[in-house]
Amino acid sequence: MARLPCGRFGQIDCSPQRRESTATLNWMIVLVLLSSTATADVGLWEKLRHDPNMVVLMRNAESGGNRDGTNMLVWDSSGNCVGESILTEEGRAQARAVGAAFSAHDINPVVISSPMCRCTQTAQIAFGKFIADPDLRQRPVEDTTGQEAFLAAAGALLAKHRGTSPIVFVNHRPNIDALTLELIGIGELLVGKILDDGEIEVLGRIPVQE
Repeated sequence: MARLPCGRFGQIDCSPQRRESTATLNWMIVLVLLSSTATADVGLWEKLRHDPNMVVLMRNAESGGNRDGTNMLVWDSSGNCVGESILTEEGRAQARAVGAAFSAHDINPVVISSPMCRCTQTAQIAFGKFIADPDLRQRPVEDTTGQEAFLAAAGALLAKHRGTSPIVFVNHRPNIDALTLELIGIGELLVGKILDDGEIEVLGRIPVQE
C-alpha cells in the first residue's frame, strides 16, 4: 500500500512532536516486554531453587555437526568420541554460561545426560558430574523400538531422581520434543515440573546468554 505524504488530507501527523511521542511509546513497549521476560525468568529460577520435583531440559551446546554435516546419529560407546559430533569453542562457551547461571542462583542440580559426546561434554563443562544412560541417545526417527527405549529410560531416571534438587536433562531436540511436545533451541532452558504420573508440566523457558 502506498505511503501517504505527511499531513496529506490530515491522515498522517509527521510533526517532530508526533515522531518523538511515537518513538517514546515504542521504547516503553520494548522495556515492558523486557521487564516481563526478566520477571518470568526470576520466577522460574526461584521455582528451581525452592520447589520440589523440578526439571530443566536442554539441548547440547553448539557442536561441529550443526555446521559441518557430521552424522549426528554416530555414537562411540567407548566414550572416545570417534566419529561423533563434538562441541565447538562456541559450544564450550555456551556450556560454561549455563553452569555459571546455575551457580549464580545457587542451584546444584542432578544432571542426567545422553551418552553422546556433544551432550556429555555439555554436562561436564557446565556441571562437572552427570549420569549417562545408553538408551538416552539420539536415534533415527524411524527407530520406534529405540524411541520406546528412550521414553522408558527417561521416565525411570526422572522418577528415580526427582525430589528436592532439580534435575537438568541434557539431551537432543527430537527426544526433548517426544517428552514434552516442545521444540527448543540451543541456549534455551525448558523448565518444568515432574508430576506424580511421570508427565512433565512445562512452566516456561529461560534463555541463557554467553
